[in-house]
Amino acid sequence: MELTPAVRTVCHGCRVQTHELFAEIGPRRRNRPIQLPGDGTMSRELSPGDHVSGRCPVCGDTDDPGWLPAFTPPT
Repeated sequence: MELTPAVRTVCHGCRVQTHELFAEIGPRRRNRPIQLPGDGTMSRELSPGDHVSGRCPVCGDTDDPGWLPAFTPPT
């Protein structure tokens, strides 16, 4: 019986970066980046205004797109 869940990492190919409000210090706000898993697809721009979507080359063919099956430090 496994007591700890399997370790996995958000895919570095199709991940999405967003920001979360971390703290309010006086009149300034500080945000921290958060890496969210993608959906196994990537979009690229062929020409201005012309986008095409395709499978992520890192995780697009896996059973769990958006994730890597082990811990991988961010690059």
